[in-house]
Amino acid sequence: MRDVFWPLAGTTWMQTITSVMFLTVPVLAPALLDDVGFTAGHVGLYTSLVFLGAMPVSLFMGALTARFGALRVMQIGILASAAALLLSITTLLPLILACGFLLGVGYGPNTPGAAHILARVTRPKDRPLVFSIKQSGAPLGGFVAGLLIPWVVVGAGWREALMVSAALGVVTVLMVQPLRARSDDDRQPGRPLSIGGVWRQLRLFAGHPGLRRLTLAGFIFACVQSCMFAFLVTYLVIHVGLDLVSAGLAYSCMHGIGVGARIAWGWLAGRFFRAAVVLAVLGMASASFVVMLAHIDASWPFWSVAAVSAAVGATAAGWNGVFIAEITRVAPADQISAATGGSIFFTYFGLVVGPAVFSVLVTVSNGYMLPYYVIAGAIFLAALSILPRRQRPSLRRRSS
Repeated sequence: MRDVFWPLAGTTWMQTITSVMFLTVPVLAPALLDDVGFTAGHVGLYTSLVFLGAMPVSLFMGALTARFGALRVMQIGILASAAALLLSITTLLPLILACGFLLGVGYGPNTPGAAHILARVTRPKDRPLVFSIKQSGAPLGGFVAGLLIPWVVVGAGWREALMVSAALGVVTVLMVQPLRARSDDDRQPGRPLSIGGVWRQLRLFAGHPGLRRLTLAGFIFACVQSCMFAFLVTYLVIHVGLDLVSAGLAYSCMHGIGVGARIAWGWLAGRFFRAAVVLAVLGMASASFVVMLAHIDASWPFWSVAAVSAAVGATAAGWNGVFIAEITRVAPADQISAATGGSIFFTYFGLVVGPAVFSVLVTVSNGYMLPYYVIAGAIFLAALSILPRRQRPSLRRRSS
């Protein structure tokens, strides 16, 4: 594990900061209502645009990584996201939404790039734990965003919050530069860029039942996770009646517990249980907690709101590292990179679809009860679909 430490530390930190940058606008969304007219529906649209921007990048990461190196592509992505946040310092709603797409283009290289770097230095049996530690940067970033962004908004303003988030990205690019020589020593600068690898990735999923089933479940899991991330603050402020700082604290609880939870699930999946079993249990548990979230109202004490938020974070947002490790296990040994990139493409697609559908359901039902019940049912069914099944022995016919 000694060779893993610095690559893992660097990629985890990059995951943390890219999550802060992605979640900045959804967290400060209530502050944009008066100046920009940024409503709950726009939160869902913005989040969908982020991952719409990230989707094509994930499919091209194989070619980009081979030519430029995974870490360099990740650094360029962070700078693109920082630029998107700085361009969002405006009261023009269409421009802010367009910047969500640009931020997503910068966000896209993070997971496949880190998977490439870490897979080179990690033994297969350690991958569930290592990938889960790296993915813990996502809830850690949410924890930081939930505390930092409302504090900056209240103390200075929402424009200043955007600038602080962008500055964190620039500093991160400089911090990880010393890791580049070793992380990117497999790059091939003269290799041409081609879209042929994209079609090979998609054909791999079409012909592999295990990858298809797992990726479909990952799509549903991603839909639910993105809804939790995008709407919790707005839901708690507008529907439950919390102030922005209190809602941000509950949001931080959701992400904060996810840091330890992701590591714990990865440890369990690597030592005691099959990763598919851990994923299925997480899906079933998250369905229950999402239903509880739907019933929160102004009569609930804050500690109970924070507890339910934390439980949702531990389950509905705690699956990613185990999922990536299971993809690497199911995939053919010589096509792990293609399988990882393809699965992430469909995961990002779930992150696009989830908030958009949730926004429509909120508008149609004029509330949050129906949307929460719909996504709870979806993730429960997805969990059932990936439970390992015992092979039934064929019955031998007795000769008469």
